[in-house]
Amino acid sequence: MSLAIARSEKSERKLSTQMRAVLLIFGADKFLMESVAPFINFDTETISWDQINKIPFGSGHRAATAWAYGVWTDQPRPKSNVFDAALSMSPGLQAAVLQALALRWGL
Repeated sequence: MSLAIARSEKSERKLSTQMRAVLLIFGADKFLMESVAPFINFDTETISWDQINKIPFGSGHRAATAWAYGVWTDQPRPKSNVFDAALSMSPGLQAAVLQALALRWGL
């Protein structure tokens, strides 16, 4: 998550809970974060999900992006079963999803 921290420090603006939760998931895997970083705008707090969904991820990273999308929008990604997909994620990504949900829900 060092990329996210560096960018948020530049803007001096606190990131929203949704953005911090999404970054918890993306930041749990270096390759995932490097892949999605070009599609995250910290200044406007927007994420280009259409572009992220075009990245040819393996099943674990695809599952993590589906969870991140759900945390961001409070809705499941269409045609995605995140619970089945979670089984293909690494333990680090699974833990990050749980942390992101707790943050998003204010637990």
